[in-house]
Amino acid sequence: MTPTRRAACLLALAAFGPAAPADAAGGPQTYTVRGFDSSHHNHETRNGEKAYDWPAIAHDGQQFVWLKATEGTGTVDNWFTRDLAGARSANLIHGAYHYFRPDQDGAAQADHFLATLRGAGHTGTKPGELPPAVDVEACTRDGHRLQPAQLGAFLRRVEHATGSAPAVYTRRDIVDDCLGGTKDLAGYPSWLARYGTTEPRPLPGATTWDFWQHSDHAQLPGTAGLPMDADVFHGDRAALRRLAHLS
Repeated sequence: MTPTRRAACLLALAAFGPAAPADAAGGPQTYTVRGFDSSHHNHETRNGEKAYDWPAIAHDGQQFVWLKATEGTGTVDNWFTRDLAGARSANLIHGAYHYFRPDQDGAAQADHFLATLRGAGHTGTKPGELPPAVDVEACTRDGHRLQPAQLGAFLRRVEHATGSAPAVYTRRDIVDDCLGGTKDLAGYPSWLARYGTTEPRPLPGATTWDFWQHSDHAQLPGTAGLPMDADVFHGDRAALRRLAHLS
């Protein structure tokens, strides 16, 4: 995607509004579009792995889900394809994310992620699909420090392959402390983690966030009974549908 196309994408995100109710400072409960994110860890109960009841999840009012697809250059989450099928069957807006490892090449990680998505019939550009996302939360791994150029290679490769700016999951302190406060991520949709009732600070150079992971211990009907990551969207239902290529 060219800088011009990316700018147009960000202008579209800004126009999704309203960004939130006027009293949004009251915490995540003031945002009406709720969702969650999941990986194989959320299925691993003491009595063995447990599948989700996707109709019950949708009935509970969850409107979107982010699913872990891959990690590094060779790992595929063993629940990704099953949960992807479940989310589709429940008509839940869904996205896929990659866990980024600082000790492995960024472009190679992107290729692994993209190949896994293609194999599952998911591109991040079809109706009901959110843009692909990258999970950036590890500053170091096996003595290798996270580098802006390494992450940039991943983002550019995914963007070129899909024609869509990928979303970036991270925390503001990760960007400040591990990436030198780079403003390069301001050009991508952001999915920020900050637990509690205080909204996350936008990334350097950005003016807002798009998704907020506000809890890592939510109890969601239809899941395996383990604590879940809960998210809200910075916009209304119509805005989420537009982001997910739905009219």
